[in-house]
Amino acid sequence: MKYDLNQKITRGAQRTLSAFTQSMFTLLAKESFEKIKVNELCELSNFPRATFYNYFQDKYDLLNYCWHVLADQIDVAELTSLNHEEIPIQFFDRAYDLLSENKVIFDQIMAHNDVDGTLINSFSSYMKTVTRDYLTQYFKQTASNLPIELLVNHFSNTILMLIEWIFLTNHPVTKEQGHQYLRALLGNL
Repeated sequence: MKYDLNQKITRGAQRTLSAFTQSMFTLLAKESFEKIKVNELCELSNFPRATFYNYFQDKYDLLNYCWHVLADQIDVAELTSLNHEEIPIQFFDRAYDLLSENKVIFDQIMAHNDVDGTLINSFSSYMKTVTRDYLTQYFKQTASNLPIELLVNHFSNTILMLIEWIFLTNHPVTKEQGHQYLRALLGNL
């Protein structure tokens, strides 16, 4: 992303980033990601193309920023004080709640985008990165006989596989059922 998210974001920048993010989600609810054009995003956001390109390389860059915004809503920073058994359940709960609370828009987006398409692959890739980064930090602080990379891959892949199974391939289960599945898939936590 062209805009440095590590620096303090001004109100103007926040307003611009928010407008482009909202425009992307609005358009995704109407058409596939592949069909969306930068001009459409700019028209809907009420910003010129030059402003778009001041912040983003292209629509893929904006899409990654959209995933960043969603991942921030999961707020994994709060999870650092939890014990070993609670981490995967709480991470699952945050992702489950986020997708459940936004189910209407999520279903609209899924109606126009294939499970194996660019949009979902981008989402899965971004979430795997976020999950692995978080779990790597967590497992560095715990004692285990297994290599950290192996633990991180196992936990992150299992959590995300369950989330994708529930929401992307439309297997609606309650959060409590999800907990049971997660415990069974991960073994004794």
